[in-house]
Amino acid sequence: MAVNLLDSVKEALAGQVADQLGSSIGLDKQQTASALKTVVPMLLGGMMNKASTPSGASELSKALRDTDTSILDNLGGLLGSSASSSNLMSLGTKLLPMLLGSAQGNIISTLVRLLGINDKSIGSLLGLLAPIVMAVVGKQAKSSGGFDVGALTNLLGSQKSFLANAVPSELQGALGMVGDVASKASRTVETATASNPLQWLLPLIAVGVLGYLGYNYLFNKPQAAKTTPPNAGVASPEVPKVDLPDLTDLKKSLTSTFEGLTGTLEGIKDAEGAKSALGKIEEAAKAYGGLGVDKLPAVAQTALVPFLKPYLKKLQDVIDVLYKIPGVKDVVDPVLGPMVKTVQAVGA
Repeated sequence: MAVNLLDSVKEALAGQVADQLGSSIGLDKQQTASALKTVVPMLLGGMMNKASTPSGASELSKALRDTDTSILDNLGGLLGSSASSSNLMSLGTKLLPMLLGSAQGNIISTLVRLLGINDKSIGSLLGLLAPIVMAVVGKQAKSSGGFDVGALTNLLGSQKSFLANAVPSELQGALGMVGDVASKASRTVETATASNPLQWLLPLIAVGVLGYLGYNYLFNKPQAAKTTPPNAGVASPEVPKVDLPDLTDLKKSLTSTFEGLTGTLEGIKDAEGAKSALGKIEEAAKAYGGLGVDKLPAVAQTALVPFLKPYLKKLQDVIDVLYKIPGVKDVVDPVLGPMVKTVQAVGA
C-alpha cells in the first residue's frame, strides 16, 4: 500500500505547530487552515511533477539527500523563534524555484486569488512550508528505498491518487496534473462521431450554405423558373449537432505552460544559463505533451487555433532572439524543437 505523504505532512503540522506557523506570518487560525489545505498538496504536486523527468528527479534526489530531516523533531521550537523561522523561510525561498519551476509566479498569483491572502504572505508561507514538506518526503524516502532516482520517482508517482482531489483545479495545470483533460475531451467527441457517421458532414454543409448565400447576395443572381425537384416532399436526413468539449481547463493549463516556458527562455543570457534552465524546459515540454492537444479530434484542434496562435508567435519571437546567442541552440533545441513543431502542427 502506498504511503500517503499528504497525511504525513499534516501530522507534522498538527496541533500548535500550524497555529505557530500561521501567526509567524500574520495569519489567523481560519486563514492558516485554509492555506495549509491548499498549499501543502500543491507543494507535493510540485515535487511529483519535478520527479517526472530524469533531470528533475536527479536534482530533487540530491536536494532531498541534503535535507535536514531533524527539523521535524522540533518544529514548534523552530517556528516559535523569530531567528529560526527566518532561517527556515530563507531556506524554503531557495527551494521554491526547484520545486515549482517556471510556474512559480503563476502559482503564487493563483494562490492569492484563491485564498484572499496577499502575495507577500503567500511567499512567506511557501518559504516556511517548503523545507518542512521536503523533510517529510526525505524522511520517508530514506526509510523506504533511499534516494535512488527510481525509488524516488515511484514514491512520488504513487501520490497522484492522494493529490488529485486535494490540489485545486486552477493549480493542476501548472503542476502537470491535467494530462487527462484532453484525452477526456477527445473521447467525448470521438464517441459522438462514432454514434452517427453523418456528423462529419456538418462543416461541409455549413460552408456550402454560406457560399451559396454569399454568391446570391453579392451578384444578385436572377432566379430561374421554379421547378419541382424530383425528390420534393422527401425528408432530408437530419444532421446532428457537433458538441465541442469544454476546453476551459485545457486553455488554463496551456496558458500556464506557455507563460512559464516563455519566462524561462527570456531569462537565458548565455550557454551556461541555457544548461541551468534545461530542466525547466523539459518540464514545460512534458507538461504540454501531457495535455494531449495533438491527440484531440480535428474539430477541437481547430477551435484551439485562435487561442494558440498568440502564444506560438511570442514563443517563436523569443526563440529567434535566443538562438542568436552562441551555444544556446545546441543546448535547448533538442528539447524545445520537437515541442514547437508539435504546437505548429496543431496551429497549421
